[in-house]
Amino acid sequence: MSSTLRHIGPLFILALFCLYFFFAGLANPKDVWHRLTAQSHTPDFSHYTGPKTLSADHFPLDDPHRRVIILGDIHGMNEPFRALLDKLSYNPPSDVLIHVGDIIAKGPHEGSMAVLSFMASHNITGVRGNHDQKVIEWRSWLAWIGQLDGGALWLRDFHAAAEAADPDDPEKWAARHIKRTRNKWRKRIPKGWKILSDHYRVARAMSEEEYKYLLALPLVLHVPSAHTLIAHAGVLPSDPRYKPYHRRQPLARIPSLPHDFDSDLDFTPDPSELRAYSHSEKTLPLLRRLQEAALLSEVPQNRDPWVTLNMRGILEDNTITRAKDGEPWAERWNAEMGMCGGFDRGHKHIHRAHREDALPCYPATVVYGHAASRGLDVKRWSVGLDSGCVSNRRLSALVLDSKSSSPSPASKKSSIEARKKLGIPFGEEGRGLVVDVSCK
Repeated sequence: MSSTLRHIGPLFILALFCLYFFFAGLANPKDVWHRLTAQSHTPDFSHYTGPKTLSADHFPLDDPHRRVIILGDIHGMNEPFRALLDKLSYNPPSDVLIHVGDIIAKGPHEGSMAVLSFMASHNITGVRGNHDQKVIEWRSWLAWIGQLDGGALWLRDFHAAAEAADPDDPEKWAARHIKRTRNKWRKRIPKGWKILSDHYRVARAMSEEEYKYLLALPLVLHVPSAHTLIAHAGVLPSDPRYKPYHRRQPLARIPSLPHDFDSDLDFTPDPSELRAYSHSEKTLPLLRRLQEAALLSEVPQNRDPWVTLNMRGILEDNTITRAKDGEPWAERWNAEMGMCGGFDRGHKHIHRAHREDALPCYPATVVYGHAASRGLDVKRWSVGLDSGCVSNRRLSALVLDSKSSSPSPASKKSSIEARKKLGIPFGEEGRGLVVDVSCK
């Protein structure tokens, strides 16, 4: 008898289990499947958006009636942000506003919400920063946890307990409580995440429209007409594990034209013949665009979202670090851009075309933020705009237009203040102005 029960018991339980899901499935089969999969695994909360290309209309450097204004890291510092717009006499119909990411978090919570509201309601162009990314991830997590059985109730009770226990610093209480708690909900908070942090609170408070705005922010903006890349932390010119002239590096070879290329030529030249046609009115811009795009698609580190969101330097073993040690990546970028000698090594704007180490490329400019410890970091082919506003220093913007040229350009050895007044080189022949305000 006992042997029979041992065989029948598991079958009986299995039958009850199947009956439950059969009748539940009749009501809503999709809901049953969703609940099963939601309980069984943790989804990807990152929701990265890849590189986006901006047309000349969205980066109008040749229009005398328009400006491009690129903002450094704001971090929710709404008052300096508004003061900078006032100082610039920002005019939405004629000015294109672009930010380099980290528009929210670290600063006042109310300021973050105000800045995010402005950016989302005006659909301001920009890239995603590492702090914006954390907010996206928390919002995605909140949506997921709320769909789990009991998740919304647990979260509501957790918020209430935190506010009651430590209304002045609920995040601190939450960290202690989570550390002591041994239940299934603790396990559903990803390792290293800080519940009730500033990122969490922004994620919880923002509207659906604001969330969609953050989701739409790409990791990199490519502006072929200005030969410019915009990324929060930066972009590498090559894979640091190999020499700049290694055949796998995009700057070490002339890109191939697509087979359906339409130009003034009666035929599409073979790659071996490209040198003879590299100055064609239509061929050269396309080749440069292809080579710049290849930096994003063929340099493996640039395909890693962590790099474009967090990179600060390159260590001796050629790995990427977010720490302050190592070689600043911008130095590597400028060194290799300085090696570009054009596709036929004879372009009038390339000063090192006669050098044996010249690469078959044309230089491009990177505009970025993230590295507040380096302050306003202006080099020939890169502009770092995080001047530490959230640390009560300055909020900076790079202003580009057809008038932003200076008959007396600042030299490389000029002070930062002098370069702000005289303008900085931008691209091959253009100039830009740096405008900033105090954040104290």
